[in-house]
Amino acid sequence: MAASAHPPRVVVLGLDAGTWDLLDGFIARGLMPNLARLRSRGASGKLQSSDVSSSPVIWTSIATGKTPQKHGITWFVRFPEGPGNPRPVDRTQLTSRTLWNILGDKRLDVAVVGWYVTWPAEPVNGRLVSDIAHYGSIDDEAFPPGYLSTLAPVKESEAISAMPSFMDFAYDPSRATHREGEPPSLDFLVYDRFVRAYSRDLFYSRATEALLRDGPLPEALFVYLRGTDDVQHGFWKFMDPEPFGDVPPDQVEKFGKVIERYWSWIDARVGEILAHYKEPPLVLIMSDHGAGAAVGDNVVTEHRYLHLSGAHRSQGILLANGPGVRAGATIEGAAVYDVAPTLLHYLGYAVGDDMDGHVLTGLFDPSIADRPVEHVATYETGATSQPAPALPRPGEAVDRAQLEHLRSLGYIE
Repeated sequence: MAASAHPPRVVVLGLDAGTWDLLDGFIARGLMPNLARLRSRGASGKLQSSDVSSSPVIWTSIATGKTPQKHGITWFVRFPEGPGNPRPVDRTQLTSRTLWNILGDKRLDVAVVGWYVTWPAEPVNGRLVSDIAHYGSIDDEAFPPGYLSTLAPVKESEAISAMPSFMDFAYDPSRATHREGEPPSLDFLVYDRFVRAYSRDLFYSRATEALLRDGPLPEALFVYLRGTDDVQHGFWKFMDPEPFGDVPPDQVEKFGKVIERYWSWIDARVGEILAHYKEPPLVLIMSDHGAGAAVGDNVVTEHRYLHLSGAHRSQGILLANGPGVRAGATIEGAAVYDVAPTLLHYLGYAVGDDMDGHVLTGLFDPSIADRPVEHVATYETGATSQPAPALPRPGEAVDRAQLEHLRSLGYIE
């Protein structure tokens, strides 16, 4: 069946490390009214991750429907200059086409904001703000070149000013240090797990708002917000102290609501995005993996990582809402590779035989679920299935900032 002449607009929201184990409770308490509405009128379930320790790998699998062996993104970093000198992974290692490439080729107007592994920005049939644009003044940070260049990075002072809405702590930036061999201070925890996260998510939220006010709404919007993972890594034990056994009550009082308040803040951002749409779009919300307490098999023992009390779990979330979605359906057997084939089928396009997922027909009403799944051998072409040519680095300072963040999480040495 050919694609509809006027398919619904699509909004794909990536919210890192979402888990229904937490969100069910937050929704029941009225803390997340937008996700509550979307879930009550849509379909939802768990999304099986592929590699719970490497977000860039998983988010690229979501965007391509393929394994890392096919799409080329295999870890957080690479070593072009040999062992001991890592560089953050970037789009020059990508060897597969993404959903925004495929849909753009179908002449859909696409927009991408902050999605992992999108720097250096590539030409798309629309607009793209890359995943390191929040650092500011970086070559190739957006497409078209210079797009949203007047949107300044969020200053740390703005994140600090927002703290009282999330925690009761007298933060002092001068104390936000980490000495080798010593457990990190509470101030370092707040800087590393909140200030960075909030600043980044606020930047991409503002970028999304600016984009949605700039001309016609895109036919397919892709937005990724990462801070939910950061705050869960940092503040889990204050929210759920019992499994840890030694969390001082005053710290529970100070930080016990950071995670729920951050998710509530993210929920408000979801509401702001969807408020731009007069006609209901198809909304897909997903996470790359789940989360839980860093206890048992996930316990943290190294001193330099003792500020981390949340750890990944293998099952994230998937939520669908909009025209054609079967309200009240429970999504069964979904994996990260299934998102791309499912979206292509929904829009009436063929699924690539070289994709590793399948169409989640259980999300949809019979008009879509019963439609035969069409196939094409591949969406790759000779030019775009090869790695992009090497481009200048974003700068040593940005590289160092990215690597420092990964080390603080224990992802790299």
